[in-house]
Amino acid sequence: MSDAEVVKVEISFKDIFPTCQDNYNNYFFEREFHRSAVYSKISKACNDISVKFTPGARWNNTFYTSCDKLGYYLYKIKDKSDKDRMNYCKFFIYELKREANNKVRNIKTFDDVHNELIKAYRSEGLHGLGVCKEYISLMYDPLLLEIFKKFDELYKNFKYLKINNNKNTYAEKCVYKYDEISRTKKNVHENFVQKELDIFKREFHKYKQRNPYECDDNLLSRSLMIPPKSMINANALLRDIDSPVTWTSAGVLFFYTAYGSYLRPRRRMLKDMQYRKAKKHYELMNSFEQSQKNIIKNKHDILYNTAE
Repeated sequence: MSDAEVVKVEISFKDIFPTCQDNYNNYFFEREFHRSAVYSKISKACNDISVKFTPGARWNNTFYTSCDKLGYYLYKIKDKSDKDRMNYCKFFIYELKREANNKVRNIKTFDDVHNELIKAYRSEGLHGLGVCKEYISLMYDPLLLEIFKKFDELYKNFKYLKINNNKNTYAEKCVYKYDEISRTKKNVHENFVQKELDIFKREFHKYKQRNPYECDDNLLSRSLMIPPKSMINANALLRDIDSPVTWTSAGVLFFYTAYGSYLRPRRRMLKDMQYRKAKKHYELMNSFEQSQKNIIKNKHDILYNTAE
């Protein structure tokens, strides 16, 4: 399957991740619990289109489940306003293209895949599901699709971080996926990608500030773990004075708001009545920073002596 042409387009992930991403799955679960006439129509259409798109395939290799989820998603968003529907359509096009790239081998273009899918829905009396056709050109660029995929994975890891007890595992996944996106060749999408990375970093640190947890020492210096400059200010400093602390596996006492040694007090922004309290906190932070430096130095010394 190929695309007709590559079109440069301004795009934003605002409200796509995680809103549209979550609703795509929520709508499917909702459909499982509230089976209606729509369910039967989508199921029949997907049986037909699966035979056409993936002839001879079995189980997860067929297009049936993909068609089923996408159909119910379109049914749920078709009556939204044009403004609200746009982001949902961007996610729909991404998902359809991803599924088609993985499974469909006998349809030449993405336009044809989309047209055949909507035609199958319509043949079962499901009208109005072609509401995303005007946005198809947004995903013609293969690089943009790849960037979209990486952010999809990044936000999924962030979601699992929030709901999973093994937070360090998913914090690590977020850190490495964030670094991977930062290193990705972006071409005309450079500014857009950096903006989206900054947005994610702010959300990540807001979550860490509200939900302190223990993470491995080797993650502390990674790009994602360094707080945004906008969050390193006097107000943040004062708010974090009473933050919970805990011991890492290396025995370093630090704030799990992840500000650690990156905080620098801006005394000119502090009110006179807060100066003494902030000064004590700053001294404490310097102590933590020095402890971290000493541990890192000791690790290096051990490695050096071992090598000798």
